Amino acid sequence: MLTRHCCIRVIKEALPLISLGHEVHLITNKITQFSDLFTTVTAYQDVDQLYNAVKLHGDADIFHAHNEPSWFVTVVKETLSNVPIILDIHDSHVLRRTDEELREINDPEYFRISVDERNNFQLADGLVYVCNPMVDKVGGEFKLDQPYIVLPSYVPERFYRIDFLRWIGGLVYEGRIDLPDELPKTWDFFQYSNYIDLAKKARELGIDFHVYTPRQNEKVLKAYKDIAYLQTPQKLDRLIKCLGSHDWGLVGNIYHFEEWENALPNKLFEYLAGCVPVVAINARECSNLIDEYKIGISVESLEELTERWKEHREARKNVIKFRKEFTMERHISSLVEFYKGFI
Repeated sequence: MLTRHCCIRVIKEALPLISLGHEVHLITNKITQFSDLFTTVTAYQDVDQLYNAVKLHGDADIFHAHNEPSWFVTVVKETLSNVPIILDIHDSHVLRRTDEELREINDPEYFRISVDERNNFQLADGLVYVCNPMVDKVGGEFKLDQPYIVLPSYVPERFYRIDFLRWIGGLVYEGRIDLPDELPKTWDFFQYSNYIDLAKKARELGIDFHVYTPRQNEKVLKAYKDIAYLQTPQKLDRLIKCLGSHDWGLVGNIYHFEEWENALPNKLFEYLAGCVPVVAINARECSNLIDEYKIGISVESLEELTERWKEHREARKNVIKFRKEFTMERHISSLVEFYKGFI
């Protein structure tokens, strides 16, 4: 596994592989939770160390790189061209903006097509996509014809919880948050994780809005202290137990964002692992899954959520009925069989 910050999706895929008896090595810029479970861990601090770390694993059967960035593919192809490399596409600029938005912005500093993505998506021997919109939009944009699979960010069953403690209620969101004044202008697509206006609207409607985020600096605390409950950051196993204290888990935002409409994020499956029904707002791909299994509701606004709040009780029955359908162990065989096609 090749990664920069070793996000939780890397861990979600690796742990079931390790449990099946496979040797899984990690090359990473950042040591994170559960790194100790890998066969070996090699930390690199610059690009030269990354190249040398790849050379050390010249006897690997396969490299599985996780973006962003995507240039791990170039590193492996340049260093060990005979070893197959799979690229796991967690994110893509293609899903962050539309051509219409770029025309409206009319600024050459903004872009949708990245050289890093184009080159390395096309160079990879195989691709792992997080969701079907990525296949259609990313694969179509770059005319990708390699073998691929779709493997959402399911949660390993070891992290599923039933032992919840204090009921807190309210609407919970876990994951990335951004402050609008912190974003460089060309990164404005990260406004999809700006929850200031949503938190204000929730407070106005009497909805307790709880946020679990690793960002706990002074600016974040100041921005949210009067409009939301910022909870203590937790490791995945403890986080899922904490999520279980709430009535609804949020995916989406009160505004439309291209990123949210096409996402099937980690948090969706982490809510399910914590027995939490999911409410989707402007999150089309999440809504498709939610509506299919009736494991939550899709709403147009927070006002509609307040009117339908009590539906969490019925939705939770379906979460508990179907949530084992979404364990990573149930789907990891597709990744193993995918690997075998390259070895």
